[in-house]
Amino acid sequence: MFRSFRARLVLFIVGLLAVVQVGTAVAVLNSLKADNYRQGVHAIDVAVNVLKLQLSDRAKQLTTGVSILASDFGFKRAVATQDIGTIKSVLENHGARISSDSAMLFSPNGQLIASTQEIQDVSFVTERVLEARKQGLRSINNLVGVDGYVSQLVLVPVRAPNLIAWVGMSFELDEVFAKHIASITQLDVSFVSEQSSKIKHTVSSLPAEDLSWVVTPSMLKNYIETPKLTDNEAYLSSAVKLDEVGGEWGIVHLPYAPWLKGYEEARSNLTLIFALTLMLAALVALVMARSLSKPIQKLVGYAQAIGLGKTEHIPKVVGEFGVLANTMHTMEKAILNREEEIIFRSSHDILTGLYNRSALERELTNQLPRNFGALLRINIRRFKDINSMMGFDAGNEVLKKTGSILSNISPDVEYVARTGGDEFTVILSQHHQEEDCLQLKEIVQHEIEKGINQRIRLKVTIGVLPLSEQITTANDAMRRIDITSSRAKERELGVAFYQQGLDEINQRNLTIINDIDNSLQAGQLFMVYQPKIAIQESRCSEAEALVRWVHPELGFVPPDEFIGLLEQTGNVQQLTFWVLDQVIDQVASWWDAGDKVTVAVNLSALDLVNEALPDWLSNKLNEKRLPVSAISLEVTESAVMSDADKVVSVLQKLQEKQFHLAIDDFGTGQSSLSYLRDLPVNEVKIDRAFVQYLDSSENDKYIVRATIELSHSLGFKVTAEGAENLEGVDILKSLGCDKIQGYYFAKPLSPDDYITWRHSFNSTKVNV
Repeated sequence: MFRSFRARLVLFIVGLLAVVQVGTAVAVLNSLKADNYRQGVHAIDVAVNVLKLQLSDRAKQLTTGVSILASDFGFKRAVATQDIGTIKSVLENHGARISSDSAMLFSPNGQLIASTQEIQDVSFVTERVLEARKQGLRSINNLVGVDGYVSQLVLVPVRAPNLIAWVGMSFELDEVFAKHIASITQLDVSFVSEQSSKIKHTVSSLPAEDLSWVVTPSMLKNYIETPKLTDNEAYLSSAVKLDEVGGEWGIVHLPYAPWLKGYEEARSNLTLIFALTLMLAALVALVMARSLSKPIQKLVGYAQAIGLGKTEHIPKVVGEFGVLANTMHTMEKAILNREEEIIFRSSHDILTGLYNRSALERELTNQLPRNFGALLRINIRRFKDINSMMGFDAGNEVLKKTGSILSNISPDVEYVARTGGDEFTVILSQHHQEEDCLQLKEIVQHEIEKGINQRIRLKVTIGVLPLSEQITTANDAMRRIDITSSRAKERELGVAFYQQGLDEINQRNLTIINDIDNSLQAGQLFMVYQPKIAIQESRCSEAEALVRWVHPELGFVPPDEFIGLLEQTGNVQQLTFWVLDQVIDQVASWWDAGDKVTVAVNLSALDLVNEALPDWLSNKLNEKRLPVSAISLEVTESAVMSDADKVVSVLQKLQEKQFHLAIDDFGTGQSSLSYLRDLPVNEVKIDRAFVQYLDSSENDKYIVRATIELSHSLGFKVTAEGAENLEGVDILKSLGCDKIQGYYFAKPLSPDDYITWRHSFNSTKVNV
């Protein structure tokens, strides 16, 4: 309804005026209301002052009357002689003369001696008498609550000549007095006696039907702080505390209806003015909108044409609209230029001006399949050294130079794209042999180094994918050239051709990595246990836990294959904790059955930098009520050397918790025995490479003997793995090896088969 400019302009003008008028009306009405309230508060303040003056004048008159009685000689004599009858008679006569409601005589300490009326509680007098004696007051004048009624109490000392008593008169603030004050102030007055948040007695000039809802405990609280209106705004009331000690209050009520009458009349007048002004504004806005919207409608049509990509003449409009039309025309040209730039950027590398990866994939999609030509992937190795040593500007120049070289290096070049930071991909129209690629590599490498004055030795690698009918999609081509490029980086020559089966290997690796999570949950992985024989005693009380995986599609997956992939991707810890869970549960079952077996578990490099591992293992063993000796841990040399400081720290924590630690595959890593003394380990495992042919290789025998002797001298146990014949076992035993594992004794067994084999082996008492 309000989509057009004209309608919105009318709505804006009318709405703006409405907002201004409403704001003005609200401000005026609020000001009137606030002014009414201030005048009402002022009237109440005047009434409160009148009330206080009336009470003060009355107190003076009452004090004079009571003082006359206190100075009477006969009364003094009666008080001195404790003539109670005479005292009561005098109190009644004198109280009647000055119209008091009650006359009383108190001892110097405030104890009641005589009274014309029975008073249940005189504590209000006792407190005031004691306070007056301290301050040396000649009289006491207070508004107090006497048996629930608000009364004006006057006390005067009786002296003969010393203080012998206090004589007092109380005068109730009754309805007559309230109406008297109301007649003077033209405001209603109420006197309230409150105790424990309850009103005990009320005297008021208010109409009886209003008193019940105007004067309540909750409303009284409201009136105390500041003058407040009742909920229906019938009265504006304010409370004045009459007695500083008790709960006696005086409340002044201002009938508020007359004060609101002027406010309501002003509100009605403002509403009428508001309606008339809006009607007039709507008519004026409609006329203005018609004249203003014509040039805008022309500009809207022009903008719609630009949006549709049509070419239109500039609308003939003047003034600011003319400026806007010219600006829109300039914007139209800028949009066309921007579109061309965006199209260029979407398909080109900004730095080199070559095509980018997306453009290359689109080109391959259009060309494939085809059975001629090849795809080349050129990588500049150590390119980061150029950026770090010579600056990014030098690096950018190298990339530009490389792009220029590749674009002009051969007439066979069809398409050149920069597909990564230091990576270029080329489509060739002809297949090139390895010699051609090596020559291309040398030319590119030489030209790049010449550009940087040969200050950094670079290496260029080239992966080659011959195109064939079997490569049907850009995704196939890019995946295979990625694989080939990775192989080229590993080769010394720096050139690699795609070979059949590489893609399948890559797909197999991806399948293994992606399926490991589901395989753990589906129970495709399981544990087997290879016995470890204490050869000197011919006993078996240990085993090494080994994980096996039978994939539903790939079949048996060798542990070295999937564990190596998990280590490369950083996901091996998930497998480690699964293995530890399985092994600890199995060992707990064996120990419960009486088979005290110690099982060794292999840890990877990533496991050894996990500082939470020692505590996790301890908690898991405690949960299963197993001692630390139930589990031993094996680590490789390469794992230790990956982050030596952190790994040694974790090993020390494991050693502190009494875990048995062994160096696995010792002798095959990049280190030697020199660092062995510093490692917190208990055992050395000699790699199978030195054990397998021990009976036929004197060199292996020398190495094993030296390792055993040195390990024993350092206090380590020695385990040899890979023993496959009796001759090798005999040699190991004669060299003092502590433990042996290998196929000569048993292959890795299922948990039940391992226990059966162990019982059989230990019961035969074989002297190996």
